[in-house]
Amino acid sequence: MDSIRRRLLLASLGVLAVFLGATAVALDRAYRDSAEGALRARLKTDIFALLSVAELRPEGLELPVDLPESRLEIPGSGRYAAVSDADGKVLWSSPSLLGLNLPFVRGLAPGRESWSRVQVDGEQLLAYSYGIGWEVQGAPARQFTFSVAARLDELAAEIGQFETTLMLWLGGAAALLLLTQMLILHWGLRPLREVAADLKVIERGERDDLGGRYPRELAPLTDGLNTLLRHERAQLLRQRNALADLAHSIKTPLAVLRNAAADAPPTQRQQLTAAIDSIDASLAYQARRAAASGRTTLTTPVAVGPTATRIMASLDKVYAEKGVSAELDDPRRNVFAGDEGDLYELLGCLLDNAYKWCEHRVVLSVASSATQGLILTVDDDGPGVPPPAREAVLERGSRADRRVAGQGIGLAVVRDIATAYGGRLEIDDAPRLGGARISVYLPGG
Repeated sequence: MDSIRRRLLLASLGVLAVFLGATAVALDRAYRDSAEGALRARLKTDIFALLSVAELRPEGLELPVDLPESRLEIPGSGRYAAVSDADGKVLWSSPSLLGLNLPFVRGLAPGRESWSRVQVDGEQLLAYSYGIGWEVQGAPARQFTFSVAARLDELAAEIGQFETTLMLWLGGAAALLLLTQMLILHWGLRPLREVAADLKVIERGERDDLGGRYPRELAPLTDGLNTLLRHERAQLLRQRNALADLAHSIKTPLAVLRNAAADAPPTQRQQLTAAIDSIDASLAYQARRAAASGRTTLTTPVAVGPTATRIMASLDKVYAEKGVSAELDDPRRNVFAGDEGDLYELLGCLLDNAYKWCEHRVVLSVASSATQGLILTVDDDGPGVPPPAREAVLERGSRADRRVAGQGIGLAVVRDIATAYGGRLEIDDAPRLGGARISVYLPGG
């Protein structure tokens, strides 16, 4: 998972789901127990109400026509009652029991009670039976069992209504809590967004470091990034200054050696000149190679087109006698994600090589893709590079034709810069111009 925000939201959603689910289960269970307890209490009340209106006469037990619970008078109302004697014989049944035969518990001893669930005609009922002993003056004590029952569909409907209301309230609470969590996350992650925005500002070259006010938790990160930025810039500056100092310090000794070689006997002059040229070429190669900074942190992207145009304008003057016709094909205005000096060095070596070897035409094509990154392709109409010599011309000091002036380090420098950026260089035949095609692939362009 690649998003902190998504992780926290999913974690919050999971916690909310578990917490609210457990709350819903607990509340539903509590309400069910409470609703059933209330129904049991009502059934007990009905028993005592029947006892309060019942009369025991010598000829038997009598209950009035007008009962305390009106539903007992309506057939099929869902509330039923009956009275049986010690032998289990039904002495009285409520009008609501008309046509029904409920299996009430009978023959209970005085003070005993019984709860049961019975099913009649597809309906489930909760039944309550209570045994009593009744004494009449001058007669032996008699035992009766009073029974009442209530349909459970009313209880189920009540519980269902409660569950619907509960789900609506808990769902609303969950949505409100999740929205609140999103707002908290948006506010809490704002410093990270600010750091990301400041990094983009640095990438555009508008600032040199992270100078915002960040929370204490981010201070080690931002301080580390600032230290890294300063270290990279200082290191690159030290390298380039050291190379400049080295080139300046060696320039005079090489000039002295060249003068000495000019005064040497003819047999030694050629050897000395070749040795001095080799030293000069090696120093130039190493200086240009070390000056390439390679992929660095938070570098400002450089537009390829303007840099290439400036280089072509300079080379047009250098090779004015050849009358080179150079073209730039960069319709998408691609950028180079690296140091501007590296891009200038890379394009300079590529184009200088093409100008040097072409007959009259040079074409620089700039493209990019998601898979290959930035692609720089230089075609010329020169003699090309034979396949057996393509690897050799990439070696320092190697030239395909000694008659052409140069030190033989251009393509070697290009390859080293491309390698420093994790890219590669390829040599092929130019399909349209017939000469050489030099292609440089730079990831992340």
